[in-house]
Amino acid sequence: MDSNLKILVLIPARCGSKGIPNKNIKDFCGKPLLAWSIEQAKSSKYVDNMRIILSTDSIEYANIGNEYGAEVPFIRPKKIAQDNSTDIEFIQHAVSYLEEWEQYKSDIILQLRPTQPCRKVEEI
Repeated sequence: MDSNLKILVLIPARCGSKGIPNKNIKDFCGKPLLAWSIEQAKSSKYVDNMRIILSTDSIEYANIGNEYGAEVPFIRPKKIAQDNSTDIEFIQHAVSYLEEWEQYKSDIILQLRPTQPCRKVEEI
């Protein structure tokens, strides 16, 4: 892989789950659920090309994400953190924010859902 290729890893973790309240920070095998996706990305052989961003509408989730090594450069607006919000909304928000405020443009966007903690690092 090209060593200059920029990979934007987006981990979506809104706090308003109705089925399982706060599911993204529930303990799963000793860690908050969202921590697994962060650590898996950090263990990827492509980590040097990655920016690992947690997209969340919660300061509490942001603090947990930071603790495990994700960047949280923004808090996702509530209007795109609803039950009926689409993935494209939070992806467009993250991409637009990073381009406008940090002049960062990625070549690849990778979404890692916190609700898939058993993925293999080799799949990333």
